[in-house]
Amino acid sequence: MKIYTSNLIGVESNCVYPNEVNAVDVRSFEKAASFDHVMAKYKNSYRSNDNFIESECVPMDIDNDHSENPDDWISANDLKGIFYGVKFVIVYSRNHRKEKNGKAARPRMHIYFPIPKITNLAEYVGIKESLAETYTFFDGNALDGARFFFGVKNPAVEIVRGRKYITEILKDDFEDFDNSQDLIQQGSRNSTMNHFAGRVLIRYGKTDEARELFDKKASLCSPPLEDEELEQIWKSACKFYKKVAASEDYVPPEEYNERYEEYKPEKLTDIAMAEIFTKHNKDKAIYTISQGWLYWTGKKWEDSELKVMSLYMETAKKVLENASIEFKETYQELADAEMMGNKEEKAQAKLKVNTAKAYLNFAKKMNDHGKVSGILKLAKSLLEVKNEKLDADAFILNTPVGVIDLKTSEIKEHDPSYYCTKMTALAPSKDNMDMWIDTLRDVTGGDDEFINFLKFHAGSTLIGHVYEEALLIAYGDGGNGKSTVFNSEAHVLGDYAGKIPAESLTTRAKNVKVDLAELCGKRFILASETEEGQRLSSSMLKQIASVDDISAERKYYAPFSFTPTHSTILYTNHLPKVGSNDRGTWRRIVVAPFSVAIKNPKTDYIDKLLEKAGGAILQWMIEGAKEYIDAGFKYPKCNVVDDAKRSYKEENDWINHFISDKCIKGTNYKEMSARLYQVYREWAGSNGEYIRNNRDFSRALIAEGYEKKRTNRGIEWGGISINDLMESEDDFL
Repeated sequence: MKIYTSNLIGVESNCVYPNEVNAVDVRSFEKAASFDHVMAKYKNSYRSNDNFIESECVPMDIDNDHSENPDDWISANDLKGIFYGVKFVIVYSRNHRKEKNGKAARPRMHIYFPIPKITNLAEYVGIKESLAETYTFFDGNALDGARFFFGVKNPAVEIVRGRKYITEILKDDFEDFDNSQDLIQQGSRNSTMNHFAGRVLIRYGKTDEARELFDKKASLCSPPLEDEELEQIWKSACKFYKKVAASEDYVPPEEYNERYEEYKPEKLTDIAMAEIFTKHNKDKAIYTISQGWLYWTGKKWEDSELKVMSLYMETAKKVLENASIEFKETYQELADAEMMGNKEEKAQAKLKVNTAKAYLNFAKKMNDHGKVSGILKLAKSLLEVKNEKLDADAFILNTPVGVIDLKTSEIKEHDPSYYCTKMTALAPSKDNMDMWIDTLRDVTGGDDEFINFLKFHAGSTLIGHVYEEALLIAYGDGGNGKSTVFNSEAHVLGDYAGKIPAESLTTRAKNVKVDLAELCGKRFILASETEEGQRLSSSMLKQIASVDDISAERKYYAPFSFTPTHSTILYTNHLPKVGSNDRGTWRRIVVAPFSVAIKNPKTDYIDKLLEKAGGAILQWMIEGAKEYIDAGFKYPKCNVVDDAKRSYKEENDWINHFISDKCIKGTNYKEMSARLYQVYREWAGSNGEYIRNNRDFSRALIAEGYEKKRTNRGIEWGGISINDLMESEDDFL
């Protein structure tokens, strides 16, 4: 905005202001405010109403002379609340916090409201009059078009950022008034009634209450306006109101009042603010112990504390807006009471102002960034959702186009009450389904029974409940398509899919609790490539392929437990060794052999497959889920799968391999425990086998039906003995 200065300071008689300053920042404002200055351009730089040319700034003066009670004085912070969203500048006057005319020191300041350039003196003065009439704390004696401000030594300048001009707040768009309205629009009576009529209609709507307030205001005109003129003002204002009410941004009075009350805390306390936040964001934010704050995106609950913090700031901003409105309205009520109320009405109006001021100060405090974490901490208990509620419905699958009921394949609309924290990467589609089926035929050698098994298995991974305590091990030499199949399935499942290191499944596993945490809430877990010779951990197998709760840990969070919802797939070129022969281990192992070598495999094939047929892959899996459910949650018979498991188990039957190589069996045979174990150790070492301890060795023999007992000679096994003939042959060789 442009400000014009003299070369003097503190000279009231001066009228010449020849120096133009473009005040755009603190430094340029300090330069302008250091000298006596005006906020309008005048002919020949000579300050007078007759010489007014233009202005880009409305200056207002606050002396706080309206009361001797410090609680009634307007501060800079009060102004920020009253004119929330409006751009203006505060410069403290030369008598700020000083005694003046026998009155105690108090805040005194000059307010500069930037406005679009204006060249009409009457319009310019009208803005100042409207401000003084609406906000009675402004000096009503400083409203002419040739007002100047004294310069201040070392001025203190504060620029208040905003998006609106003050004229937007005061603007009464009566462009549609007819000619007769233009003829009577003279003097402050008409402009005041025009302004009030528009304001009261917007605030209360076209109601009897609005008309009563208009007539009450009109009774203050002196001399009174003719009834005919008042009626014309009212009709024109109603015409204007009709135009405003048709706007998309207009909020009806009844809805406005409801909103206004909804954002006002019952008490001015942090917990009351937390309750307001909860009230308006219960469908947008929840808190869980395992994941912290979650934010509703419109399709799923997303882990995002920053977005929840943004929700709080939006809520706090609305509370501040409402507090600002209430403060303005109570000031207007006080102004009306001062003009026309009795003593009791004035006292009540003053009490309302003080209450509104306290509310405004509270609302400002709630907008401080330092308050965010404190209020959200209080809101945790109000918005807490138990971990088990997240993704609790095992038979729904969240996709970008809606929530799919896996039992019926029906698509439902997204809803926060489903508590879905995950969503597939793609929407299901039947487009290019033949491309996916051709891929399956290639990798299985056209084995329809195997393809059907893979479809059932893929479908079972979509269900958030464990019906098959199984680890699927897909194995085969490289270049046979197994990684294409399972990585494609994992990709389309998006958030529902996860990965764990293959090492987590072996006896070399580290950080098991952390790895297990990755399983929480997932449905499809993929591990790839165990090293040759690695041993499968039976204990880990029984945790990841189980219906029992799993204990886990996440960094920076407390340990927790969860009910498994996942299926695990390991694809590898090397089948891990299985050291346990117990039923609990082998009933959990499913082996899918990929034995077809793909000729001339394309390195970028999976990318093209997902691009063209990603939706079809998901559709195929959804169909598989329904078929699996309809079949009673059982996989179909598949010969290649059964044969592969049988062969795998035989290969890993180390105890019977040892017995076959080194022992003879029969009811009459006996062997000392120490010798039997020693021969086993030698056998295992010579064959490159893992050497188990004596306890595991004994358990394996017991599992095979052998018994040991203590005798006079020591502990011996019955029904088995070292084949000394074989031993002597080995010694000879």
